Amino acid sequence: MASTAARDGGSQFARNDELTALYAEAVANIVHVNLADGRTLTKRVDYPLGNAKNRLKDSEVEGKFLNLAAPKIGKDAADRVVDLCWKFDQAPDVSALMESLEMPR
Repeated sequence: MASTAARDGGSQFARNDELTALYAEAVANIVHVNLADGRTLTKRVDYPLGNAKNRLKDSEVEGKFLNLAAPKIGKDAADRVVDLCWKFDQAPDVSALMESLEMPR
Protein backbone atom coordinates (compact mmCIF):
# COMPACT_ATOMS: atom_id res chain seq x y z
CA MET A 1 0.00 0.00 0.00
CA ALA A 2 1.57 3.29 -1.13
CA SER A 3 1.12 6.34 1.07
CA THR A 4 1.68 10.03 0.40
CA ALA A 5 1.65 12.79 3.04
CA ALA A 6 0.53 16.31 2.15
CA ARG A 7 2.85 19.28 2.64
CA ASP A 8 0.96 20.44 5.72
CA GLY A 9 1.73 17.12 7.41
CA GLY A 10 -1.92 16.68 8.35
CA SER A 11 -3.24 14.83 5.31
CA GLN A 12 -2.24 11.41 4.08
CA PHE A 13 -3.36 9.53 1.00
CA ALA A 14 -2.92 5.79 0.62
CA ARG A 15 -3.80 3.36 -2.14
CA ASN A 16 -6.12 0.62 -0.93
CA ASP A 17 -5.91 -2.59 -2.94
CA GLU A 18 -9.47 -3.61 -2.06
CA LEU A 19 -10.90 -0.31 -3.29
CA THR A 20 -8.65 -0.24 -6.35
CA ALA A 21 -9.99 -3.68 -7.34
CA LEU A 22 -13.53 -2.25 -7.37
CA TYR A 23 -12.67 0.36 -10.01
CA ALA A 24 -14.34 1.06 -12.52
CA GLU A 25 -17.49 -0.56 -11.15
CA ALA A 26 -17.19 1.67 -8.09
CA VAL A 27 -15.18 4.77 -7.32
CA ALA A 28 -14.66 3.93 -3.67
CA ASN A 29 -12.89 5.97 -1.03
CA ILE A 30 -12.38 5.76 2.70
CA VAL A 31 -11.85 8.91 4.74
CA HIS A 32 -10.51 8.91 8.30
CA VAL A 33 -10.70 12.14 10.30
CA ASN A 34 -8.70 12.33 13.51
CA LEU A 35 -10.35 14.70 15.96
CA ALA A 36 -8.57 16.81 18.57
CA ASP A 37 -10.22 14.78 21.35
CA GLY A 38 -8.57 11.58 20.09
CA ARG A 39 -11.58 10.08 18.33
CA THR A 40 -11.36 8.97 14.71
CA LEU A 41 -14.33 9.25 12.37
CA THR A 42 -14.33 6.90 9.38
CA LYS A 43 -16.60 6.87 6.34
CA ARG A 44 -16.44 4.60 3.30
CA VAL A 45 -18.27 5.54 0.11
CA ASP A 46 -18.25 3.18 -2.84
CA TYR A 47 -20.51 5.28 -5.05
CA PRO A 48 -20.00 9.03 -4.55
CA LEU A 49 -22.94 11.38 -4.89
CA GLY A 50 -23.63 11.86 -8.58
CA ASN A 51 -22.50 8.35 -9.54
CA ALA A 52 -25.04 6.37 -11.59
CA LYS A 53 -25.59 4.18 -8.51
CA ASN A 54 -25.98 7.18 -6.18
CA ARG A 55 -27.83 9.69 -8.28
CA LEU A 56 -28.48 13.28 -7.36
CA LYS A 57 -32.12 14.31 -6.91
CA ASP A 58 -33.41 16.81 -9.45
CA SER A 59 -33.43 19.50 -6.77
CA GLU A 60 -29.77 18.73 -5.94
CA VAL A 61 -28.74 19.05 -9.61
CA GLU A 62 -30.60 22.36 -9.82
CA GLY A 63 -29.04 23.59 -6.58
CA LYS A 64 -25.54 22.66 -7.67
CA PHE A 65 -26.00 24.38 -11.04
CA LEU A 66 -27.49 27.53 -9.47
CA ASN A 67 -24.69 27.75 -6.89
CA LEU A 68 -22.06 27.56 -9.62
CA ALA A 69 -23.77 29.53 -12.39
CA ALA A 70 -25.59 32.36 -10.60
CA PRO A 71 -22.39 34.16 -9.50
CA LYS A 72 -21.21 34.16 -13.13
CA ILE A 73 -24.38 34.84 -15.12
CA GLY A 74 -26.76 36.17 -12.46
CA LYS A 75 -29.63 34.45 -10.66
CA ASP A 76 -32.29 35.36 -13.23
CA ALA A 77 -30.19 34.02 -16.11
CA ALA A 78 -29.34 30.85 -14.19
CA ASP A 79 -33.02 30.31 -13.38
CA ARG A 80 -33.81 30.72 -17.09
CA VAL A 81 -31.26 28.04 -18.02
CA VAL A 82 -32.81 25.64 -15.50
CA ASP A 83 -36.30 26.36 -16.83
CA LEU A 84 -35.19 25.82 -20.43
CA CYS A 85 -33.46 22.56 -19.51
CA TRP A 86 -36.62 21.17 -17.86
CA LYS A 87 -38.60 22.10 -21.00
CA PHE A 88 -35.93 20.93 -23.44
CA ASP A 89 -38.06 18.09 -24.80
CA GLN A 90 -40.70 20.65 -25.84
CA ALA A 91 -38.31 23.06 -27.56
CA PRO A 92 -38.35 23.28 -31.36
CA ASP A 93 -34.53 23.58 -31.35
CA VAL A 94 -31.62 24.36 -29.04
CA SER A 95 -31.26 28.05 -29.90
CA ALA A 96 -32.97 29.48 -26.77
CA LEU A 97 -30.93 27.21 -24.49
CA MET A 98 -27.68 28.06 -26.27
CA GLU A 99 -28.42 31.79 -26.05
CA SER A 100 -29.20 31.45 -22.34
CA LEU A 101 -25.77 29.90 -21.78
CA GLU A 102 -23.83 32.83 -23.23
CA MET A 103 -21.57 34.47 -20.66
CA PRO A 104 -22.01 38.22 -20.18
CA ARG A 105 -19.04 40.29 -21.32
